[in-house]
Amino acid sequence: MIKKTLVSAFLLASTTAFSNMTVTTTIYPLYSIAKEIGGDKIKLQNLIPFGVEAHGFDPTPADMAKLSKSDIFITSSDSMEPWKDKIVKSLKIEQKVFDMSEHVKLRTLQEDNDKHHEDEEDEKDKKGNKHEHEHEHDGMDPHYWVSLNNYILMTETITKLFIEKDSTNKDFYIQNSNNYLTKVKALKEKYDLSMATCTNKKILVNHDAFGYFADDYGVKQYSISGMSPEDKPSAKQISELINLVKNEKINTVFFEEFASPKVAQTIAKAANVKIDTLRPGENISKEENKRGYGYLQIMEENLEKLKFAMDCK
Repeated sequence: MIKKTLVSAFLLASTTAFSNMTVTTTIYPLYSIAKEIGGDKIKLQNLIPFGVEAHGFDPTPADMAKLSKSDIFITSSDSMEPWKDKIVKSLKIEQKVFDMSEHVKLRTLQEDNDKHHEDEEDEKDKKGNKHEHEHEHDGMDPHYWVSLNNYILMTETITKLFIEKDSTNKDFYIQNSNNYLTKVKALKEKYDLSMATCTNKKILVNHDAFGYFADDYGVKQYSISGMSPEDKPSAKQISELINLVKNEKINTVFFEEFASPKVAQTIAKAANVKIDTLRPGENISKEENKRGYGYLQIMEENLEKLKFAMDCK
């Protein structure tokens, strides 16, 4: 259900219909929905360039110029975009910001998600090194779009946002939304049917980006790098992960398209299991965007790989 109150509050500052309103999104899942719903009635741009790892992104002066000309700035969360508040205040565009994390079901981070990093941090402390985390996740898992339930909420919310911001094109937005939601819900049904047949619901992924999916289907998620793909496990942690793969009979070690596969390759080789990509969909490449490959295709491919990894029908 769309949180009407929060959407309406965002729109109090401006209820004038726009002609080709300019919409800026931060991450690809938001961009993909805005593109499907807005079509040629909006001017759409994504702040994080195609092919760039979202966790390591920092806006440039050119990005700030884009934002200053936007009618709507749709963000994913403070956790994913820790630079947002500073830029928004600098540009004085508070009334243009729409935080999608306020309109979806969120999950908190679990203590065992950080367990893999305790030894590494202890080693750093002994050497006198400082811990510098560019992306502090404030107790909330920011990867909520990996849940198809949340993705449906996101689509409904952006539809309502566009309608209230540009009521002239209401019918256009509703038609596009209905068409897209039909596809998303059909994919969700595939997931529901397949996940009900799995015999080993355990996965080892590059970083903790699949917690929402895991919660939806009762899957145990283990990770190599914690909440950020930029984190590096220690030699002891790698050894523990190799044993984990063997003991839990995990048959695939997953890595991501915009992160280094080296550690995953080491673990897979030592445990004599398959290595493959599993994409959280934070971004796509320039080439993929040109050929129309997007969120639904990513999730379709993920499903087939997950079915193999968890022995599903």
